[in-house]
Amino acid sequence: MKVFNEEINVQSTKRIQVIDITGQILSLIKERDFKNGVLVINVPHTTATITINEYESGLVKDITNLLIELFKPDGPWEHNKIDTNAHAHLASSIIGNSRCLLVKNCNVSLGTWQKILLIELDGPRRRRVDIGFIGE
Repeated sequence: MKVFNEEINVQSTKRIQVIDITGQILSLIKERDFKNGVLVINVPHTTATITINEYESGLVKDITNLLIELFKPDGPWEHNKIDTNAHAHLASSIIGNSRCLLVKNCNVSLGTWQKILLIELDGPRRRRVDIGFIGE
């Protein structure tokens, strides 16, 4: 049984940004020769999230626009009285900061168009993404 913990760092360039981190995750799987098990991806920040979806430019724009519409950065949020990022905390609470995926035969179990996405909600910032693996 292998138990593995590592981190990658991601730099955002915009306040709200969808970033494809699939390649970095797949590289770790190959480097460590993970065969079968469970992969946990976690972003330990309260204003960033991890999700799985297609990384297509129109959809990325739609996700960004929806987040702005639902969690208005200039909304009447109580938290904005002490900081101006309540929208980011709210969106992160709804979307979530981690995902679990299966690893089968040295590949992450993703659908044809699925990618592992970090969503920056309060950038630009440098974000840490923790990667855990249990398996063989």
